Amino acid sequence: MTIVVGTHPQNLSLSILLRRPALVDALRGHDVEFFEYGAGSQTIPLFRVGALNAAGTGATPPLLAAADDLDVAVFGISGPRPEHGGLCVRADSPYRSIRDLAGRGVGLMPISWHTQFLVSELAAAGMAWHDVLATEIIPATAADAFVEGLLDAIVMTDPLYSRIAGQVGVRVLARPGTEFSNRSVYWAARSVFDEQPDGLRALLDVLITSDRAVADDPEEAAALLDGFAGSTAAQWLPALAARPWGVHPPDAGFVEEQRRHASLFTDFRLIDGPIDVTRTVDDRLFARPQPSHR
Repeated sequence: MTIVVGTHPQNLSLSILLRRPALVDALRGHDVEFFEYGAGSQTIPLFRVGALNAAGTGATPPLLAAADDLDVAVFGISGPRPEHGGLCVRADSPYRSIRDLAGRGVGLMPISWHTQFLVSELAAAGMAWHDVLATEIIPATAADAFVEGLLDAIVMTDPLYSRIAGQVGVRVLARPGTEFSNRSVYWAARSVFDEQPDGLRALLDVLITSDRAVADDPEEAAALLDGFAGSTAAQWLPALAARPWGVHPPDAGFVEEQRRHASLFTDFRLIDGPIDVTRTVDDRLFARPQPSHR
């Protein structure tokens, strides 16, 4: 069985790993391949048609995949990510809190962690999903509408946030990393756990190694991303320097957050029914000691 790992611009760990030839070559004997595509929103469709069976995204797509009857599980997570940006409005707008956005438009990246972030912030404010006009819009189009003053609010983080903040004044109403921990998660079809555990473990090992190298030298990692997704190394560096690096087992705290937010997804009618969240997590790859790579 070949493990086909999806990489896209919204998951920087896998995108950087793909640009480290020595680590990629280390996976050749484990029947692991990479497929690079332009938008993380396409991860679930690619799983559905069998083009992918492993990926890295925010925490939301595995929940949505499970709601779509895909048998998948998270095998690794990052630490919480309090990034630059978040739920943003223009500085010249009258909006000072999330409650001020009642009835206003909010642009979200399609099929992404943005939905889970907004769900958690609305719930904390005592609001429901229908209290705002939350709509999935591709980031470039949402940013254009926001700059022109045609979109009231947008969820955005670096490097897009820094680019837009350099054009118009921006006020951040809520930041990721508080109500929603905003983790990167790594997940796979359960068939991969059963049929290719050694390959999946090898992928985890090189991902841990690559993430450690980013933490040690974010400038080197930024250079690997120079020109990637339309951003320079200098534009990528703040995002790389600000976030935590490393891959950890999905723990009880992560499972509880996923359970709580899956319940909100059901309450807000974003999915049709309840999800067995425990089925979407599998920490077996961390059962053996991690290699030091030193």
